[in-house]
Amino acid sequence: MSSTEKLEIKNYIGLTGDKPIKFIASDVDGTLVNDAKAIPEDAIEAIRAARESGIRVAIASGRAWNEMNDVIEKLPCLRYFMCTNGAYVMDKDENRSLFHVNFDKEQALYLLRKLLTYGVYVEAYVKDQIFGMYPPSRCITPERLNACASVRKAPNKKGSDSLMDNHLPSSMNHPQFGVTDEHLPGETHDRYALAESDEAAKATMSECEVEQSNFFFRPNIRPFILATRTMVCDLLAHMESLDEGPEKIQIFYGDEPMRQRILQDLRDEYQGLSHDGTGRERFYDVLLSSEGNLEFVLPHTTKGTAVEALAKHWGFSPDEVMTLGDSENDLSMLRFAGAGVAMGNAKPNIKEAARYETTDNNHHGVAKAIYSAIAHNDELNKTK
Repeated sequence: MSSTEKLEIKNYIGLTGDKPIKFIASDVDGTLVNDAKAIPEDAIEAIRAARESGIRVAIASGRAWNEMNDVIEKLPCLRYFMCTNGAYVMDKDENRSLFHVNFDKEQALYLLRKLLTYGVYVEAYVKDQIFGMYPPSRCITPERLNACASVRKAPNKKGSDSLMDNHLPSSMNHPQFGVTDEHLPGETHDRYALAESDEAAKATMSECEVEQSNFFFRPNIRPFILATRTMVCDLLAHMESLDEGPEKIQIFYGDEPMRQRILQDLRDEYQGLSHDGTGRERFYDVLLSSEGNLEFVLPHTTKGTAVEALAKHWGFSPDEVMTLGDSENDLSMLRFAGAGVAMGNAKPNIKEAARYETTDNNHHGVAKAIYSAIAHNDELNKTK
């Protein structure tokens, strides 16, 4: 999956400026991990080298806290995790939430009711848990199956098949979840036993669930999703039973016509338009993804706001921050940082928003960017 190029501390991306890089925030999917959902050894070595040189490194991801197991296992040195697009920030070492913001419960239920009418897979991020629900199997019509199959048979584009999957069957009477002193994501590796292969996961699933997961989740992310979601039979009722709203709502739509329909139907709401053309306050944004999903997030809570908050806490200016990303939900932090770095597998609009570009996530992209920061800092030290 990755190339065998020998890397060194070198300014691969042409980093410039008169301030050192003191803080690096990296996205995970499509950035830190390759298309096989593995963290390359060169990225691990580069992050260790950055920390040894005095650079702080943190994660900024759309993933929930309980989806960080693989990152923690490979990079136990990392302490700070900006999860759910910045809505849930965790200090791993102290096992506590530094920042948490969520949807108003009634507004979230309003949005859930709408999304559940489309016959798509819907899930809600609640602190360190993701609760999901498949639609009735009758919603997957022959027309939708054909549309989905035609898209997946098309020539593969960078990042186009990088969905993440997880699934744990559950009854509706699930305990209320919160971060406790006894619960770290790294302690739940048994869940990933379901994800070691599709066959292992399918052994615990009904025929209907297998059909649903095959339709909504792309092959390379299906094992991950099947291992990390908690499925409920009535998502709306489950969310009504909780004390507060979720940090994020997400759907996997299955076929491209359905994605277009949903975006068209909800356009005025997420663009903040009224039917008469005047403006109105919107309570959610929609983030498009190349992974077969749409993310419904709070409009003023982003990876960028989380990165900015951590930088200010440590006394760093934007020019002392490097961010790495490939997707639309990375735009805010790429624009904030003085050294915003787009991955080579990012779409053109992401690359245009970033000041720098590195190679793709299968060819040392993260490692080259980090080594560039170290080399840049070394060069500044020589001129002092």
